[in-house]
Amino acid sequence: MVGARRLGCAGRVVQGDLHGAPSGGQKVSHVAVPAGHPLAGSTAPARLARLADADWISGSPRPEGTLLDAALRQGFRPRVTHVVAEWTAKLGYVAAGLGVTLVPALAAESVRRDVALLPVLDEGAPARAVYAATARGRSLAPAAESFLGALREAAARVPHGASGGAMA
Repeated sequence: MVGARRLGCAGRVVQGDLHGAPSGGQKVSHVAVPAGHPLAGSTAPARLARLADADWISGSPRPEGTLLDAALRQGFRPRVTHVVAEWTAKLGYVAAGLGVTLVPALAAESVRRDVALLPVLDEGAPARAVYAATARGRSLAPAAESFLGALREAAARVPHGASGGAMA
């Protein structure tokens, strides 16, 4: 974008000539661990406290206001040893055995093969809003329309209720 437009991330304000259209909501659905991790392959929802001693990979050094709020709700403060912004890099760190990271539901389908996903039960979690910012009053290019449709379809596949089942 060019000019005096501002686009906020992680639920912050969108200003200028941009419009934030809700595309769905998501909750933390998985914790990513290296494929060789002792918990890899478990299908029961995991207690994050079982990973309290793990090194964590996050987009921020502090858990407050991030996906790692889930750990705080479950009674521990994760030790963030690697601050990494991009999902592909976070998952690369996990695959290399450098730590574990939480994965939102929309990103779970794109996880690499050398990373295992453990389902997480976090009943008290608020859903993260997912927005697509578009230029207010302008028609969208066909590619943008297709992207927004794909985003809405992916968000519709994400379970929005609390997970059931026994906890690992």
